[in-house]
Amino acid sequence: MTANVLHAAWSGDPLVLVPAPPGSGKSRLVALLAATLADRVGLRVGVAAQTREQAAELARRIGALTDHTVLGWSKGQALPDLGGVPVTVTEGRSLRYPGTRGGVVIATTALWLNREPGALGADVLVVDEAWQATYADLGALGAFASQVVAVGDPGQIDPVVTGETGRWAASRTAPHLPGPDALLSAHGDSASVVALRYTYRLGPVTTALIQPVFYPALPFTSRRPPEHVTDKAGQVLPEVVAAPVTVTGGPGDPILAHACADRVRALVGARLTTGEGTRLVTAADVIVTCAHVSQAGAVRALLADLPDVLVGTTNAVQGSERAVAVVLHPLAGYREVTPFGTDPGRTCVMLSRHRAHMTLVTDTATPEVLARSQDPHAPMHGALLAGLPT
Repeated sequence: MTANVLHAAWSGDPLVLVPAPPGSGKSRLVALLAATLADRVGLRVGVAAQTREQAAELARRIGALTDHTVLGWSKGQALPDLGGVPVTVTEGRSLRYPGTRGGVVIATTALWLNREPGALGADVLVVDEAWQATYADLGALGAFASQVVAVGDPGQIDPVVTGETGRWAASRTAPHLPGPDALLSAHGDSASVVALRYTYRLGPVTTALIQPVFYPALPFTSRRPPEHVTDKAGQVLPEVVAAPVTVTGGPGDPILAHACADRVRALVGARLTTGEGTRLVTAADVIVTCAHVSQAGAVRALLADLPDVLVGTTNAVQGSERAVAVVLHPLAGYREVTPFGTDPGRTCVMLSRHRAHMTLVTDTATPEVLARSQDPHAPMHGALLAGLPT
């Protein structure tokens, strides 16, 4: 797949789209592509990330592959920990390519769009997590290079837009839509598409669960080596399991937070078996994902003695990965379906953070709530819940 993307870039294709499932090696691909084009071809390569954390992670990866790497950073922000990798960190206004022959400049989309294309123009611009960039932003980034490579996951959360978008409700090229989707609608004949077809994070059970639902146009299979968790009683846990609880107090019912925290405590100290052998599950192996900030805060408080457990909302943990996940279903506690709760991208993120095991904490009333709903995504959620072992 890396060779195919490189070939498209070397061939001069003006637009290369790389849709990829969770855990398919997107960051690795971006790092290899940028370093190869800079070092072996002598091109100026720009890399646009959607967050500062993503930009710093890409700088660590790319800096380990080439000495000609610059990370643009906003003035006044604490400098990132790059782990000793030889990367030059430069404030945005002073951002320049290193040397005269090739090099890589990494910055957030926001920082790129605060610069002038004439001052920071690239030969190739690589956009990481491109499906989280709006069409408006991706189009503006196109002014920085004659070639754009857009890499990302089309099944996860759409760009967060706070303005009114109703006037574009029927448009397939609306400025707030995920950039690559709108680009395909507007300029599909000019785009080369190289899809990543394997996930190295998700096991076969999880892949079979989410691929048909969230990625109908992107068939992929699992190449994750065998992994599993054995509980403290010696029982091998399913890759995915539901843990239904009875809820009476709405989405903020303490029983939900306690169910998540109790499950975390049951999993910490279990045995994790991977290709590297068997060891105990530690707090740092566990991620807890909730739909709402208040839910995440409640779980975090209950797990205060386990600070290494990663607890966050779906938006906050997007891009994260742990061996074990505990997920609070986004409709738990609700007695009416909400569009927020049935959003496919949010659910996809929740169900794809784990490698070896995921426990989905659900509300026993949710199937009935979904069955009587007219929400267009309700049947999908109902089918997902019906297919989970308990």
